[in-house]
Amino acid sequence: MSITCDPIIGLPRVPIEGLEPTVEDLRREMARLRIDKAIVRHRLCIENGPYHGNGVLLEEIAGHDELLPAWALTPDGCEPEFDVRVTIRRMIAAGVKVAWMDPKAHDFSPLPWCAGPLYDALRAARMPLLLEYDQVSPDQLHEVCAAFPELRIILLKAPRLGRNRQLYPLLALHPEIYLCFCPVFSVHEGFIDLCERFGSHRWVFGSGYPEAEGGSGVAGLMYAGLSGKAVRAVASANIERLLAEVRDV
Repeated sequence: MSITCDPIIGLPRVPIEGLEPTVEDLRREMARLRIDKAIVRHRLCIENGPYHGNGVLLEEIAGHDELLPAWALTPDGCEPEFDVRVTIRRMIAAGVKVAWMDPKAHDFSPLPWCAGPLYDALRAARMPLLLEYDQVSPDQLHEVCAAFPELRIILLKAPRLGRNRQLYPLLALHPEIYLCFCPVFSVHEGFIDLCERFGSHRWVFGSGYPEAEGGSGVAGLMYAGLSGKAVRAVASANIERLLAEVRDV
């Protein structure tokens, strides 16, 4: 079993030649790489609006049980209530167990003074939050995790920075930060070093779809030198555990 946690479907506002990240294209890529399931975001959440994009996502993946939706959230939640806790209840009722946010695109501060209601609702629901590495600074991430130590954050697209002098302290200080192993994070012996230091339960798998060659992500995990148990944990067991622990609020 393998689950990729970082795919995003939908064309960017400025089309990229040769890039057609549709549901069918993603499914073909998953079949090619023998990936069983994918947690999917929709680019319309960025290009149009978060809650409109969430609705389109559910429509496009309907009938594909192997595609697990992730909803984009903002601190104020959606209309008419503008209460993010109510929005998260709707998510869970719709079978959505993963959130993501893009504070730069949606024009809000990721710090607790602004996004605190969002973090508190996610903490209460034990719902994982997908967050791309460049959306917050290390100082901001530290402040968020210090204020909400039970908030589960999965960092996507961590760059190739060798022994990352900021990421390592963050992982040591905040046990609910999880890192997505993906093609971008192609650090020599990086996976095995992180697993030995922090345990194999802190990592999930990503294929980098659609920008990256997913085969490199699969190869990076399979040839990282991890034990079979650790590979299974990263490939699927860790994210399965996080999803199973989501609860209503």
